[in-house]
This record gives sequence, structure tokens and C-alpha cells, in this order.
Amino acid sequence: MADAPLLLLVDGHSLAFRSYYALAKRNGGLSTSGGIPTSVTHGFLKALLETAQEWQPQGVIIAFDTGQPTFRHQLDPAYKANRGAAPEEFHQDVQNLQHLLREALRLPVCTAPGFEADDVIAAVARHAVEQGWRVRILSGDRDLFQLVDDGKDVACLYMGGGPYGGRGISLVDEAAVWRQLGVAPHQVVDLKALTGDSSDNIPGVRGVGPKSAVTLLADHGDLDAIYSALVTVKPGLAKKLDADRDSAFRSRTLARIQVDVPLAEPPPLALAGLDGTALATRLRQLELQSLSRQLEAFRRCFGGDTMAQPHGLHLDAGHEPHEHDEHEEAQLLPPDGGDPIPRGPRLDPRLITTEAALATLLARLETCGNPAEPVALDTETTSLNPFQAQLVGIGVCWGENNDDMAYIPLGHQDANPQLDRDLALARMAPWLASAEHPKCLQNAKYDRLVLLHHGLRLNGVVMDTLLADYLLDPAGRHGLGDMAQRHFGFLPTSFQELVGNHKTIAAVEVEAAARYCAMDVHLTRRLAAILRQALATAGGGQLERLFTDVEMPLEPVLAQMEATGISVDCGYLKTLSQQLARQLEQLEQQAHGAAGRPFNLASPKQLGQILFETLQLDRRKSRKTKTGYSTDAVVLERLAGDHPVVSIILQHRTLSKLKGTYVDALPALVEPTTGRVHTDFNQAVTATGRLSSSNPNLQNIPVRTAFSRQVRQAFLPKPGWQLISADYSQIELRILAHLCGEPLLLEAYNRGDDVHRLTAQVLLDRKEVSAEERRLGKTINFGVIYGMGSQRFARATGVSRAEAQEFLGRYHSRYPRVFAFLELQERLALSQGYVETLLGRRRLFHFAPQGLGRHRGCDPMAIDLNQARRGGLEAQQLRAAANAPIQGSSADIIKLAMVRLHDALDPLPARLLLQVHDELVLEAAPEACAQVMELVRRTMETVVALRVPLRVEARSGSNWMEAK
Repeated sequence: MADAPLLLLVDGHSLAFRSYYALAKRNGGLSTSGGIPTSVTHGFLKALLETAQEWQPQGVIIAFDTGQPTFRHQLDPAYKANRGAAPEEFHQDVQNLQHLLREALRLPVCTAPGFEADDVIAAVARHAVEQGWRVRILSGDRDLFQLVDDGKDVACLYMGGGPYGGRGISLVDEAAVWRQLGVAPHQVVDLKALTGDSSDNIPGVRGVGPKSAVTLLADHGDLDAIYSALVTVKPGLAKKLDADRDSAFRSRTLARIQVDVPLAEPPPLALAGLDGTALATRLRQLELQSLSRQLEAFRRCFGGDTMAQPHGLHLDAGHEPHEHDEHEEAQLLPPDGGDPIPRGPRLDPRLITTEAALATLLARLETCGNPAEPVALDTETTSLNPFQAQLVGIGVCWGENNDDMAYIPLGHQDANPQLDRDLALARMAPWLASAEHPKCLQNAKYDRLVLLHHGLRLNGVVMDTLLADYLLDPAGRHGLGDMAQRHFGFLPTSFQELVGNHKTIAAVEVEAAARYCAMDVHLTRRLAAILRQALATAGGGQLERLFTDVEMPLEPVLAQMEATGISVDCGYLKTLSQQLARQLEQLEQQAHGAAGRPFNLASPKQLGQILFETLQLDRRKSRKTKTGYSTDAVVLERLAGDHPVVSIILQHRTLSKLKGTYVDALPALVEPTTGRVHTDFNQAVTATGRLSSSNPNLQNIPVRTAFSRQVRQAFLPKPGWQLISADYSQIELRILAHLCGEPLLLEAYNRGDDVHRLTAQVLLDRKEVSAEERRLGKTINFGVIYGMGSQRFARATGVSRAEAQEFLGRYHSRYPRVFAFLELQERLALSQGYVETLLGRRRLFHFAPQGLGRHRGCDPMAIDLNQARRGGLEAQQLRAAANAPIQGSSADIIKLAMVRLHDALDPLPARLLLQVHDELVLEAAPEACAQVMELVRRTMETVVALRVPLRVEARSGSNWMEAK
């Protein structure tokens, strides 16, 4: 794999902090003659350039924390509570650095609300490995040692001494993890579960130090095995472990890096090429002369000059009322290197602190009834978790002037005077619940859930600026700060800067919080008008209809689903965890027996030695790494029929991941106040329009193996009720048939034929096909939608490459309109920059002007697709373009079905709980189950009219497995 491209993943905050504190100790740090701080930018760029010169990566991606609470803070409010806030100048410096990285060096800068930079790095690393890249992670955080994997060629570049610490950067592979920590990479999380981590305020087990923890893990393997064999542990140590059992498992959840971060779209891996003019201007403006003298080195490392297109990637749209920036006196450098970006107008809203003032305000709000001029509303709270958040204040704006906006403080500490929260909310309840009084919000779902948590209903929402901006550019950034800079040319104060050293906004003085909230509602109101007009003019009105008929009515449906949550049987999961631990132990013994000697199944190095040296399996099916041979999933699948030990190892890996990712993790995600799991449904994240979920990611609950189906058994309905699962059958293929008009597919679906069997008959040229041969038809039917070529088809079905090419050729000749439609989408993406779904949703494509962007404005049918498909990494986007109308239409259909179903269910004892890909999960009272199932089936099948029928399979059961 040495010839594979190399991706450098940078832990942005780790390197930024090291740069800041290394230079801040020297006469207070660096700054320009005008007082703009530059310690972070100087140190970061110096270390980045030196690393790039040494490792010569073909791609560089930087991940940053958002500065907001994450799912770990929801699990344990004490997480990282021992850390003080960074100095003001640090945040300003980081903002200037990020602008430079995006717009001058043209490097993707990735963040994900609700997750940390470590999680983002894990998600991007996995994507890169899947694309055949090697990965090096630059960080000073040993938590990232969890990701080290010799078999996948993922290693850390550890800044043990910091960029100026004298010890430099060291390569950390699996052997180095063993040397430094005494455990394998996959055991790092269990090590922290036992020892804790004072820097992150992770408690671990009291009295267990690194030496004892390493010994325990060497003897037993992981945390579960340690607790399963507690009777064999020395009594004194066993007593400590038993006393802090809950702390150990909670600590493991806190320490485990999450891979399933909802990516809006995978970031571009390859270097895009820097903008030399912008870089020179930026460095000159920041007075970084030593770096200015190294422009040629930057060009060599980061791909030469090209037209600058910012590479900012936001992985999850979440609740972003705080995506702003600094104090009014701070200066930020603009993307074009001109004057500092303005901070925006100073707003001084009315402070509502008496009952009389509240009555006057409500009387004024009652007069606002024009949907074209809605009142902007925002809540300020103590937490991003709406089930734990306490209301601190409410802001409203109904005009352009200070007198047209107000802030109602409700939960500020030491604020006097301040209205009683319960009294104020009771007075506001009628206006909030009134559908006759139009309102606009930024991410209304969060505010709706907060108000619901306080016993209030929110109606009359006619505009959500987050959703509107998302529809206009799904891959863009939709925070208020991003939109303010884009439309108005200024960056308002950030939440992080407002709160400073305080834990929550409740500790911020009322006047400062009022100005901050006033800016939020002021921006929301102004943006509402701009975005409404943009929706009306884009796509001939189709986008506006999609917004009005689907996305806006879906928001309260998702809010209600999140508020309802789903029950999880924690006792059952504990039992299942123990069963899996025993099963894993048995598989380990079987693997040792099959190999003829014991070895560590979790060590790619030892596994490579067993497979290719001891057992002498075919080395041509693997690839050489620095420590031996690759033993990743692709290699093991190739070897599966060569020796019995391989299938045992594959099964062990599957069960181990299942146990760690779901069985052991789910109980920690149960909300204590409700006893249910409340996933976040992300409506403004994916480029295709599909929903994603997080905290936890229920979209990825597996279903294939017997054990993974048992995970679904842990999801339960309300006591005494039943779960219902309703799943669209082959919806993407049916949409493809409708869109392309292929006669064979249209006829088959309208007759009710088995399309996979039909395709197998076509490929094999005979009427009778076996179940295994039908699987071949299914593989190619779905594979074609996602751009599968002959190599992937051969690997998926076990046929030769030549046979795969022959099958694809037959498919092309018998289903010509399928390929004509897919090719047309690629042409449209090149010529007009977007493709559309059935309901008019657009996916935009931004190709580099000197690359595939040269086709913009051309006649789509005149484009040479074969040449375009040879366009390197940009050509990968063409496959996404071909698939987007199909996948996006599927998303539109199930969203519309959810909206209609929610209304139809209102009088019945039934509730929507989950949406997972093409499946809806509900709970219903047993006496209404049959009626609800029929209602669900009818609603989902008739929500749109296609040239082929939609079909839904619905089942019920006492848990999700039975219903599925």
C-alpha cells in the first residue's frame, strides 16, 4: 500500500493550543502592529508546513472542535468541567487561521456540532481508508491512538513535545502504542476506562493506576472480560473495580472516539491547490514575515496555485444559534485580505423585567399577523440537550429598530429585577401556541423541544432559516454567523466569546445576553425575507413548494419523535453483552485451534504473521504494510475460502464491533428523566436530502446477523403497546423505473413480478434461476444505482472480472434507458451544476473551473462523458450526480409520508418513533394495531403517484426485531 495516496489529518485544536501556549510564554505571544494576535496562526502554519515537507501528503484535512457541548457533556456534565476557558485572543487567532486554511491554502476545515475533533477525524479517516488512502493523524492527544491500525495503514504523528518542545513529532504505529501505553490500540479506550483521564475529567476506577490497568488488560483483554472474571482478580483490586463498575463503563463511553459522525458529505481528500496571491496577502497582513519567505515551500507542499474556492465542511447542521464570533473591539481578517470584517450593529433591545412590560410586549406581538413579516423568536438555554436545558431568556424581533426587539430574562443568576419564569411562560403560552401569529426561527426544532420541555406548545412557525438555507445549498454552512457574513458582510459575537469563563449563559450579565440574543433574532428576521425570496425564484417555485409542503411541516413531526424517544431494555442488553463476551471467547479459542497456536486476534501484525507466514496463505491477496501484511476486511474476504481460521476471525470482528458500538454503548445514552433514548434527527445535513440521526445514530443499527438482530430486540414500545415497522420495498429501484421509463422494469413492477429474479433471468438468459442466482440480479440492480463497476460486482458476487463485465454488458443492452438516464444526470451536473429530484430538491455540484467546471454552460449532450470520467477525484462526483435524483426522491417521498401520517395518527393511540432509511417505526396500542398498520401502509403507498406502484411491508411485534 506504499503507493497509495497519503492523507494528513490534523487535530486542529490540539495544534492550535500547543502553538498558542508555546508562543504566549514568550513576551506575551505574537501580534501585528495593529494588535491582531498571531501566535496560533504562526505556530500552526509552521508546524503544518514542516510536517507536509517531511511526509508529502496528497491530501490535508483539518478538524476543529466547535466549542459547544457534545454528547459526552450530556452523558456526564462534569466532562472537561475542570478546564478553563481559552483566552479571548486565542479565539480571534483561530478564526483568522481557519479563514486562511480554507481560502488561501484551500484545505477542508471540518467541524461537527455535538462531536469533538477526535470524532470528526475518526469519521474522515474511515472514509479515506475506504477510498484506498493511507492516513497519518497529527495530534498531541493520545486518545487518537485508538485509531492506529497497521492493517489499514493508519498511524499517528504524535506531537509529544509540541511543535517547539524539542522532541519533535514521532510516528506512532501499533508497536509504538504498545511501547508507550503497554496496550494495543483497541485497548486504549479500556485503559482510560480503568485509569481515568484527569485532563478530560474522566473518573475511571478509583485506586487503579496504569500498571494495574495494563496487567488487567493483558490478562483479560478488555473491560467486559475483566468484569466477567472479577472473581479471579486479586481481592483488593476486585473490590475497587466492583465499587466503581458504573464509573468504569461510563468512562469508557466518554473515552471512546465515535466513528459514526453524520457527515453532510465526505470532504474532498485530494489537495485542491492553494491560492498563492491570497496566501501572500494574508501572511503580509498578519505580518508573518518568516512564513511569507516560504511561499514557494507552501506551493510545493499544497499543490501550486489555483482559483480560490473555500473548503469549509460542516458535518452536522444541528442547533447553531451560536455560529458567530468575537467582541465588538476584535478584528477579523476577511477572505479577500481587505479591511477587518465588521462586527455588525450594536443592538440594545427592550429588557422585559416587569409584568406590565410583558403585557405591553404581548399586546404588540398580538398585532403581528402578516406571514410575510413573521416575528423572529429565539431561546437562550443552559444546554444543547433540550431535555436538560433550562430557559434563561427569550428574544423576539418584529422590526428593524431597537424598539422593535425585546429580551425577557428568565433564568439569569443574580439578575434583579427578573420576571418569575413560570409566570412569564404562562403569560406567553397563548401567543406561542397561536397558529394565527406567524413566527420565524433558526433551527426551530431545538426551540420547540425546549419549550415543550417547559410545558409549552409552539405553533405558527412559517420560516426556519436553517432549513431554507439548506434547501438552497445542501452542502453549505447554515449557521447564523455563516449566513450573516454571506449576506450582510459581518460576523456577530460568538456564543463561546459571550459565555467566556462561565459554564452557561445563565451566569452572563443580562445586558450582554440581551444584545447577543437580539442579534440572533434580528438576523433571523432579516434572513427570513431574503431566503423566502430566494426559494421563490429558484427552480421555478419547486423549491418553495418543497420547503412549504415537506420540510417545514416535517420539523414539528421530527420534534415530536425526538420528544417521544424509544424504550431500551438495558437489562436485556447487559445479558446480551455477557453472551457476546462468551461467544467472543469461544471464537478466540477456535481461532487459536485452527491456527495451531495462540495469537492476539485484535493485532493486525500478529494476524498477518499467522495468515501469511505460519499458514502460508496467498500473499498476493494482501498488500505489504510497514509492519507486515494488511489484514483488513477486504483482504479477509478474499481469503475467506482459503482456511477455516479466516471466517472465524471475520465473525469475531463483527461481534466485537457489535458489542462495543451498540450493546455496551446504548444503555449510557438513555435519558435519565424519561428512561428512553432520544435520538437527534438531523434535517439539514445530507447532500441528498435524507435524514440522518445522532446521539445515538440509530440509522446504523444493524440487521444482518443473528446477533445484530438481537440488538433490535432491545428496542421496546410503551408498556402494553406494540411496535410497528413499515418498510418501503425496493423504493429506489421503483423510482429509477419511473424516472427512466425502462419498459421491462415498468411492466415487471406493474405486473407485480420479482424484479431481481427478472434481472437474473436476463443476465443468465434462462427462465429458471436459483435463490443464489437471484442474489446476483439483486446485486446488479442496486449496484448500478450507485455506480458499481465490474471490479466491485465481481467482488460482491464471487464471479470473475470477465464474467462481471459480461453481465454488466448484458444489463446495459437489456435496460438501455437505465443507463441513458444515469448518464443524463452526469451531463446535467456538469452543464448546469445541479440535478433534481421528483419534488424539485437540488443537489449542487461545484467543479473546479480548470477541471470539470469547464463544461459549465455547455450543451449536456455534447459533453464527452468518457473523458470526464477520467477526471480523477472530481469524477467521483459524477457517480453521486447519477444517484442523487433517485436517493433524493426516496428521501422526499418518505418525508412527505411522515408529514401525512403524523396528521392521520393524531386521533389514534399510536406514535411515530423512528425513521431509518426507508423504514418507519411506530408504537401503537394493541387494540389499534391492525388499523394503524393499514393506515400506515395506505398512506406510504399513495403519498405520490408514480408509473409503478409503491409497496410497503408492515409488521408488528413486542420489540423491533419481531416487527422487522
